[in-house]
Amino acid sequence: MFERLRSKDAENFAIELVREFSRRYPPDVSALGAPRTAAFASAVDELWRRAADFQRAKRLGIYGKAKFGTAFKYQLKELGYGEDLVDELVRTLLIRMSGK
Repeated sequence: MFERLRSKDAENFAIELVREFSRRYPPDVSALGAPRTAAFASAVDELWRRAADFQRAKRLGIYGKAKFGTAFKYQLKELGYGEDLVDELVRTLLIRMSGK
């Protein structure tokens, strides 16, 4: 039961995280194929920091991380980020949350 509550928190947090990321690095900038800038690096660093803080606080298991990753991925796609960027962000985020 607690895992389900944590996974719902994880989904909500993933959506919040993507919304914040999109304010700092909008999908239209990404779609233009513009080179990644300092703004992108700053937005990604903030993503990693907040995700790591969330993982430390909630200690998500495999199911919670899967729910987080899925919500994160679909929210990025829904906003219009490119497939390559989405895959790269999701993969790196889940690896960082796993502590590997």
